[in-house]
Amino acid sequence: MNTPREPQDMEGESDIDTTSDSESESEWNPESSTGSDSLNENDRTEAKKGQKRKLKKTSSLCTPKKSQVEDSRQLRQKFGNKSELPVTCGDKNGILHVEKYNDNPSSVECILSEDQWFKPNEFERFGGKGRSKKWKTTIFCDKYSLQKFIEAGLLSPLKKRRIQNKQIDSPDPSPVADRLRNRKRQLFPSCSESNTSNHDNNDSADNDDKDITDMTMFEVQILPVTCGSGSGILHKNRFATGRCGRCIRTEDFWLTPEDFIRLNKPDGMWRKDILSSGIPLGKLIMKRVLELHMITCDCRLCEDLDQDLLNDDMCYVCDSEEELLCCDECPRAFHSHCHLPAVHKDSLGSQWSCTFCVMKKMDGSNQKTLQHVLSSPVSQYTLHCQYLLLHLLHESKVPGFSENIFDLGRMKLKLEKNDYQTLQEFVTDIELVCNNCCTSSEGSNSSRMTSKLKEVFKREFETIFKLL
Repeated sequence: MNTPREPQDMEGESDIDTTSDSESESEWNPESSTGSDSLNENDRTEAKKGQKRKLKKTSSLCTPKKSQVEDSRQLRQKFGNKSELPVTCGDKNGILHVEKYNDNPSSVECILSEDQWFKPNEFERFGGKGRSKKWKTTIFCDKYSLQKFIEAGLLSPLKKRRIQNKQIDSPDPSPVADRLRNRKRQLFPSCSESNTSNHDNNDSADNDDKDITDMTMFEVQILPVTCGSGSGILHKNRFATGRCGRCIRTEDFWLTPEDFIRLNKPDGMWRKDILSSGIPLGKLIMKRVLELHMITCDCRLCEDLDQDLLNDDMCYVCDSEEELLCCDECPRAFHSHCHLPAVHKDSLGSQWSCTFCVMKKMDGSNQKTLQHVLSSPVSQYTLHCQYLLLHLLHESKVPGFSENIFDLGRMKLKLEKNDYQTLQEFVTDIELVCNNCCTSSEGSNSSRMTSKLKEVFKREFETIFKLL
């Protein structure tokens, strides 16, 4: 493969070329000297040697000019009728769409790379060359930089036109010009406002590289994501690439970004169509919010050989790590003592399902009245009570709030000891816990959480009992 030539070398050669031709012609010209300036034999010999040295230097400096013309001719022959150009920048490859580029490279996404569109300056950063801030000389097609394509007339020299426009539109700093402009504002205020608006628009176009998004909101370790009608939670510590790293937790699965796209938008692209707070994942990668793993990475996320990646890393109830029991039907994981009912390792078989998954399989086609349910013995609906209490324990995992609902833990013990006789007693305890939290906790956050617990309990209660 041909290696691209560094643009700095070319610029340096062309600068020397424009100044040394005249110098080489004006210096060391012994034949034009008069008799009074005649040289002795030694001087003439040194003059000829100097002339050869200067001619050799001049000859080498002329080469880039001829090479530049030759490059332009070759570029026009090879790429003159191409609408798409294969480009590279650093370790990234892409396709530059000429028509999109010529519209306005500073504000149009014209380079497609890894299923995402980039502006030239964005593609430069994506390729790891962002510090250069000279995308015309860091983005290459074949062995030629985009600057060569601009010089050959194959790409629009937009930067020159923008400089000219700025020079035309830039105000004259003279006092007379200031007075004329003030007078114009007084006579034609609408025109002045229009010009100011246009100037602001131009400034925003020139500063399109500046990101106005507040990225501090993405400093947390979990990010809510959406794609079409689907939603989930992205865990940064699990993110690797599009196809590796099950980092998006939905209600039923841990999914890779590509899996999440296939489930919610089969014809979409994960970098563009998976959004977090309205920002595509591709942009979060460029902003280093998400760290993309190398293709050669052999970590357990990229190998994806660990079955534990199919389940949560934290207990669903207490939100802490250590040794966890993983459900074989859903992503949830529990400590053996946190789950309801408590699980003894000796009783585990080859497959284990949590209470949530067992409840899904139960036949609840018979509808009941609320009075009938509340008067029923708890022994008839033990699994239902365990399901409801696990939901509340999970929802109460909020710092500063869980301390006020330790009574849920007491209810867990009472349920395990069969202290409840009827469902009415169980429901009454739930209501007391919520009311106690509401009165003993101060602040809007506690009030909102208490309301959320009541809503969750009511929704799940009506769902599992099929109330009329």
